Amino acid sequence: MKNKLKLIITSTFILSLIISCGSKKQVAFFPTSEVTYQDYSGDILTIRVLGYGANENVAIEDAQIRALETLFFRGIPNSSISKPLIGYNEREAKQKNAPYFNNFFGNKRFLTFISETLFIGGQKQKVIATKIDKKRSKQDMVDALVVAVDILINVKPLRKDLEGNKVIRKFGF
Repeated sequence: MKNKLKLIITSTFILSLIISCGSKKQVAFFPTSEVTYQDYSGDILTIRVLGYGANENVAIEDAQIRALETLFFRGIPNSSISKPLIGYNEREAKQKNAPYFNNFFGNKRFLTFISETLFIGGQKQKVIATKIDKKRSKQDMVDALVVAVDILINVKPLRKDLEGNKVIRKFGF
């Protein structure tokens, strides 16, 4: 499983969430779609997600953000929401709707659409990340807590919010 986890983590996408690590150095963990469909009943989507961070709270928040970004830009495989809610071009959508996403993620407004987060387990591991300081960035192995959580997302109000803020049109993107 460790080899599989290392392979997944070396994906080419860079996560917008940057986690503080020490003085004036930051670490950006490589995002992956480590999201597994569990259930979709009523308007509640249940998915299992891996999150990364220096401690349990940071790792759980990372998992919540990964879950929503996967739902927005990649879709949830093996579910009735296999197509992304917003679209496949994440960079373009985030630039076009910057105020919405800054408020949604920056002010933690995304938590209003998460019904519940259930901690499954976690362990410290070495993971590939990009260390960022003022002058340069460098890929390196870092110690991180990797957690698995089940996240319950209330999809209908989330979709209505995206429509109301003109991030998506009604009935799709």
